[in-house]
Amino acid sequence: MNKDPRSKTDPAWRGNWQREIEGAILYRKLAGHARTETLRKTLAEMGDQEETHAALWADAIHAHDANARPPRSDLRIHLVAFIGRWLGPEAVLGLLMNDEVSDITTYTEQATRLGYPEAYQQVLTDETAHARTLASLYNSSDKAEIWHRGASAGGWLRNIVYGFNDGLTANFGLVMGIIGASVSNRVVILAGFAGLLADALSMAASGFLAARSELEVRQHHLALEKAELLLMPEEEHGELVGFYTRQGLTRQEASTVADRLMQNPEVALTQLAREELGIDPEAPSNPLQEGVITGIATGLGAAIPILPLLVTSGQSAVWAGVFFSMLAHFLVGSSRAIFTGRPALRSGFEMFAVGMGVALLTYLLGRLFGVQF
Repeated sequence: MNKDPRSKTDPAWRGNWQREIEGAILYRKLAGHARTETLRKTLAEMGDQEETHAALWADAIHAHDANARPPRSDLRIHLVAFIGRWLGPEAVLGLLMNDEVSDITTYTEQATRLGYPEAYQQVLTDETAHARTLASLYNSSDKAEIWHRGASAGGWLRNIVYGFNDGLTANFGLVMGIIGASVSNRVVILAGFAGLLADALSMAASGFLAARSELEVRQHHLALEKAELLLMPEEEHGELVGFYTRQGLTRQEASTVADRLMQNPEVALTQLAREELGIDPEAPSNPLQEGVITGIATGLGAAIPILPLLVTSGQSAVWAGVFFSMLAHFLVGSSRAIFTGRPALRSGFEMFAVGMGVALLTYLLGRLFGVQF
């Protein structure tokens, strides 16, 4: 065993401590809203194991710094828990699985880099078991598909977040540019509504066309694969054998699995589509729904900068628009952390900075090129 590296791993170990505290909080909150006893028990057990992991890291840190305080949980954890409460824990199983895989990657990298694998053995064993359990629950749960439904960009909930963000940032920049030109409130409102309508329609059309194109491509490739399965079954059987051989099965085991799949053409088609083409033939896609959701979300985001101008006027309306727009940027940035896995506060402040930068730039351009009306 290498020299105890605690003196140089405190930052990494504190991050591990926070990670496990957050996992315990999240699993226990989700367990309280599980709709089946099996899921409730599974999530509760995972929460207990995460608490045990947190205690391991706490002991390691306290051995070096007895006064170290537990880190605070990130806002992202509470956002995911809220969604799990709103839609059911099944809706966030995919996110939980991704988080576990990320933890496994982080712990493996630390164990390799620090040359101290013994400290990570128990945690890695449990986290791997968590990932496998969540994968099993995810694959057996129809509810989990609600998170990934729609286009490959991430589904309807992600379309709402990113559509809202696009409308907010684009129209906030437009409105600030018009305000910088020192025009009347009526002109600002007119320009704001024009920007809202243009951005919402543009995003709706883009969402519709993107989903429509993806659906057409999927259907085209599935039709070709289905024809190959019918006309060249031996070649398709060989492709399945090759895939499973690359996954670690022996030639005989891979051939047995392929034989079973080929007995049901629909199942074989599904597997070939996923592994050979990288598409999910069972993934539903509604182009019109994609377009409508994206367009509405964009319009709602674009409305925020001009709403204060509809109820008041003068500098108070301008500052109110800036305040609510910047607050919305922070909240949208924080919500994006749900999908990215990054700390919510950091993501929120980054989005805040982006919104502020766009507003300042367009305002200065308006001041530079503006004219009095």
